[in-house]
Amino acid sequence: MSAPILILALAGVALLVVHIRANRETITATEFREDSVYDTAVLSDGTTAFRDLGPREAPVLVIIHGATLGSVAYEEYYEPFLQGGYRVVAYDEYGRGFSDRIRIPLDMDCMRRQLLELLDHLQVDRAVLYGISLGGAIAARFGAAHPDRVTAIGYQVPLIRGATSPLVAIGRIPLLNRFLMRVLLTPKMIQRGEAVDVDDPRGQAVFDHFREQFSVIGTEKGLLSMLTGDLLGDRLADHQAIARAGTPVQFAYATDDPEIAPALVEEAIAAYSEPDVARYTGGHFFSTGRQTELAGKLLAFLKQDGSG
Repeated sequence: MSAPILILALAGVALLVVHIRANRETITATEFREDSVYDTAVLSDGTTAFRDLGPREAPVLVIIHGATLGSVAYEEYYEPFLQGGYRVVAYDEYGRGFSDRIRIPLDMDCMRRQLLELLDHLQVDRAVLYGISLGGAIAARFGAAHPDRVTAIGYQVPLIRGATSPLVAIGRIPLLNRFLMRVLLTPKMIQRGEAVDVDDPRGQAVFDHFREQFSVIGTEKGLLSMLTGDLLGDRLADHQAIARAGTPVQFAYATDDPEIAPALVEEAIAAYSEPDVARYTGGHFFSTGRQTELAGKLLAFLKQDGSG
């Protein structure tokens, strides 16, 4: 065996050893949610974990989380929305939180179908959608495809087209993406999760849950599927369809967001004739510490518009 081939073989073995040792996934999604307070629904693609809070007869508001932080991160919105007279539904998208890590790709149609089937399971005909980051993209796709199921949509730092995070670019490197996902991207995602206020007991609990979800078998594969599929695709046509349907919408975003380009959010806003818009500074996680304020702003908009 020639020296170059031997060196390549040894390098390959070394990378394989690093890849195996970096594996975090040791438990199933069923085991992970075993002691949680979440209910579950067995849908066509897998089991979805959700919370369903408030009076059954109240108008429904669904919180749709972003790409990495699951629904646990948005618990501080529950009480303001409940006090505002809503039945609050929050769920974990496939591949994150307490929901199943499924075998099929985590594409946008899968996310749309999950939400539709969950609403059917809960016997909810129409709902207000409140989507954060990637959740905003899911809300837009759902609102465009099922306008009859949506009374209004609130967007917080919504993903419109792609994302400027370097994590996305790294995750799309051919051949090496699975290795890089495990040894580089997952640690970086965990580090990114520390953007929540871990000095606060509630923030620490959110971060602990966020970090622990990476121990669920299939999480890494699902996140890689998200980065390489159409989930981060262009949603502008969806916003245009929602505008044509006359669905009331509110946007809350940061003008200094390094991950969701503000110019793209403005492009989506321009599709609507009378959107309610709130601009902030503070980056992608500007909402930290402002959950009650943001919930109140959405409630005021819904009351004024009559969408509740």
